[in-house]
Amino acid sequence: MQKGIPQIMDVTSIKSILHYLSREILPSRFEAAQQPEPNIIQIGLRGINNTSWIEVSWQGDCARIVKINRPDKLGSQSTLAKQLSYGLKYMALVLIEQDKFERVIKFSFAKKPGDLIDKYLIFELMGKHSNIFYLDKNLKIIAAGKQVKSTQSSYRTISTGDIYKEPPLNIKKEPNEIETFQEWKSILKVVPDTLKNSLLSNYQGVSPILIKQIEYLSNLEGNNVMNQYVDLIEDKYLKEIFIIWNKWIDRYKNNKFKFSIFNNYFYSVWFSETEVRDNNNIDLCEGLSNYYNQYLNLKKMDGIFSQIDGLIFKQISIERRNYNLQRKLLENSENFESFKNKADNIFLKLNLEKKDILEAEKLYKKSKKLKRAINLIKERLDIYKNKLNRLEEYRFMLDNIKSNNIGKIPNKLDLLEELKYELSNEFNLRKKRFNSSKVNFQKNQSSPIQIISPGGLDILIGRNMRQNDLITFKLSKKQDLWFHAQESPGSHVLLKSSSKVPNDDDIQIAADLAAFFCKAKGNLRVSINQVKVKDIQKISKAGLGCVSFKNSEIIWGNPTRGKEYIKKNTE
Repeated sequence: MQKGIPQIMDVTSIKSILHYLSREILPSRFEAAQQPEPNIIQIGLRGINNTSWIEVSWQGDCARIVKINRPDKLGSQSTLAKQLSYGLKYMALVLIEQDKFERVIKFSFAKKPGDLIDKYLIFELMGKHSNIFYLDKNLKIIAAGKQVKSTQSSYRTISTGDIYKEPPLNIKKEPNEIETFQEWKSILKVVPDTLKNSLLSNYQGVSPILIKQIEYLSNLEGNNVMNQYVDLIEDKYLKEIFIIWNKWIDRYKNNKFKFSIFNNYFYSVWFSETEVRDNNNIDLCEGLSNYYNQYLNLKKMDGIFSQIDGLIFKQISIERRNYNLQRKLLENSENFESFKNKADNIFLKLNLEKKDILEAEKLYKKSKKLKRAINLIKERLDIYKNKLNRLEEYRFMLDNIKSNNIGKIPNKLDLLEELKYELSNEFNLRKKRFNSSKVNFQKNQSSPIQIISPGGLDILIGRNMRQNDLITFKLSKKQDLWFHAQESPGSHVLLKSSSKVPNDDDIQIAADLAAFFCKAKGNLRVSINQVKVKDIQKISKAGLGCVSFKNSEIIWGNPTRGKEYIKKNTE
């Protein structure tokens, strides 16, 4: 499993969640639908006791159905969400079906329990072929998650108005608990292949993760049995696999499900309590929801990181090109005297003609123009240089959020979203600006890191530009101490010393933290500016967190000490 890509939801996982959902939401009344992302639909269902929300995704690498907490109102105006909300309004979910070992789920809706079925929602959670269908009572497609043209599939096309056609029939053998060991073994030996491939190609409901689970319970991972040819495996090992195989069949058919994590990052829904080490007795619906949220957030975090990194790289290229252009113009302007000398030489001629005078005038004008341009070009050079320095600050903030394991994943996501928003605003990247309807920054603003110094004083650390600006100008008092790495991009660190005189340890640890949260943190020691807040000024018309200061004192910060202190106080 790669980072950010979760375990596939196979038939066993699907049946387990449907078993638990059926007990909770049957019957229930349809309340609402929303589509927060192109491949995700969220449905609210009001049961006898409360309203439950389920989320279904037909995303290729993470098709899933999970129960979720009440989500934010987001995506209710999408076409699919509107169709479901209009068509299923006041209707009751009366039946949930999964056909044997298939990854196809059918939700049946009627006007009230006991009436004839009037509408269907069908979810096909089959990897890259996953889809969602909204059907009428005659199985005509009212809406679909994605359309399929005849050029994309030779088996079936999918478009509005077509009659729903089921996926291709699974011709593999159904797992059966009455099958003997010899019968099971003979089926696996029909075509010479590894045990893993034989199970996958001969039996329904078998997935790579199920094979890993069976191997884990049989304690044969070290023997690498699943990757050996069936003919070469000793019967004692095959019998161990066969015992676990039958356990899975029994628990699948009799709905004996329980969520557990094994091997640190895989999950199972059919292991018993005695078969799992370090079991925390996690609720199945909650466990599945938390598992997919964690890995999807990791994937989302990597995606946003790549987007911001790409924006910074592109903008640096633009600003560097502009800077180099101005450098060339400056070099040309600094040669203004050469044009003046040429004009002077013309007037030294003995026999001046009109054209010579005109030529000399042009050279004088050009010389004056170039001389006047020098100061303007130098101003532009300063602007582009400041922009490049500012982009380096953004790059540091990005790397800092990515590399430091501080805070939970949702908090890191908020920081990255804010950083992208700040970058887009400051450099007027209109294509990458956020839609205010998607992200409400006034509501979901992240908070700076807040820890306690050895002497009991509050220390605030900014993780993005807004937080830097916040702790320096909004959360500070005149006598508080402000720390920042000298001539290096970094976080603003504030020691709340206005209420109590800090001791040497307080000041040193604040300097150490400023050293750790800066670009130069790879050095053994970093020079840190210590300034009273009253001596700091905001730079007019500059970006968030841009300051100037006076009366600073230099302290040497130790990044390693800062790292150890932040780790100890944020665990």
